Amino acid sequence: MDQGIAALLGATVGVVGTVSASAVSGWSSRRQIGVQARVDHAHWRRQARRDAYSAFLAPANETRNALKQAARALIGDVEVEAADRHLHDAHSALGEVQATWAALAVEGPEPVEQAANAVKTALHSMHTTLLAWRDHAEGAPDHNVGFVERHAVEVTKVSERIGAFTTTARAALDEAGATVPVDPGNR
Repeated sequence: MDQGIAALLGATVGVVGTVSASAVSGWSSRRQIGVQARVDHAHWRRQARRDAYSAFLAPANETRNALKQAARALIGDVEVEAADRHLHDAHSALGEVQATWAALAVEGPEPVEQAANAVKTALHSMHTTLLAWRDHAEGAPDHNVGFVERHAVEVTKVSERIGAFTTTARAALDEAGATVPVDPGNR
């Protein structure tokens, strides 16, 4: 083989090798960027959900506490003004529960939204019972026994539902943190 052909063949092999290495490097970089983008998106999504769950839980607890204080004001020596104040606070907090539930419903997933809806419903029921109790509070104390019993059941129900919401939300966040969606085309 003559030296010119050998040099040309060597240069061709060098160019093909360089182009091949560049193509592999480019493909690898694109794949790595795609994986990092999915990881970043999953992290952002988990953070948005965590914020939505926390934003719901704070007014839910605030509502529960205001409703408990309203009930205390209705037991024994009835303090209607104090009960009204706490019921008003609970009503305001329920509005925030409703607003944060809407944001949470968008963030999902569905089991978390359902658990939050159960909390919201139980809080509304507790509020309604206390409003009825307040309307009858200054009457004969014997008539309030039914309200006291119903309220006790609702306090337990609200606590259980808040606990279930917290457990469901935590599981959803743990699941979201453990899985990162992979593009099937880049395996």
